[in-house]
Amino acid sequence: MQRMNTKDKILQASLELFNTEGEQDVTSVDIANVLGMSPGNLYYHFKGKDPIIHQLFIDFEEEFKMVLQAPIEKPLELSDNWVYFYILFEEVADFRFFYRNLQALIERYGDLEQRFRRLVNLKIKTMASIIFDLGEQGFIQISKSEAEQMAERFALQLTYWPTYHSLMAPTMPLPVSIHHGVFSLVSQLTPYVREGGAEYLELITQFRDKMLQAVKRK
Repeated sequence: MQRMNTKDKILQASLELFNTEGEQDVTSVDIANVLGMSPGNLYYHFKGKDPIIHQLFIDFEEEFKMVLQAPIEKPLELSDNWVYFYILFEEVADFRFFYRNLQALIERYGDLEQRFRRLVNLKIKTMASIIFDLGEQGFIQISKSEAEQMAERFALQLTYWPTYHSLMAPTMPLPVSIHHGVFSLVSQLTPYVREGGAEYLELITQFRDKMLQAVKRK
């Protein structure tokens, strides 16, 4: 097993602190203390908190782009949609401090606004691709304009879900919240299901409950 280098340890510890404590309340000294290193040692690898945030965004951007590109390059099977959306929500959850403090971070780091906007546009493109593919498969019947609006709603939900989660269900375990988020998203397809919208809603409700039971047993 490959050992984690010091830079990666700093990034991992910083990410955990930013997600749990809030980025604005964490200093580089806090990060050094968690790792049991001197602030000078941390400064040798990262010249303060700003370069850490910048590197974390690069890591997030790279991972998220790969996940978002997947269904554009190769359409998903119908049965894969729940798992795929769960992965998307999980990626957002892993870097949720960016979303929770987005406006302040954009104001502090000018280059983040354009890069984050590109990510949101890619979300919309990916969601549109999935919705259009469901139409091509004959699973849903939806007009082009409705599909475009739904793609934007899906992207909006993925973008602001961390803030909603922290406000409405701060004590809910993340895996549980993610399954609820996926259910909320895919249930929006119900009115457009060609045959058996009620049956579809019942099916995904049962699947959500099954996933939640599995999470609780862990």
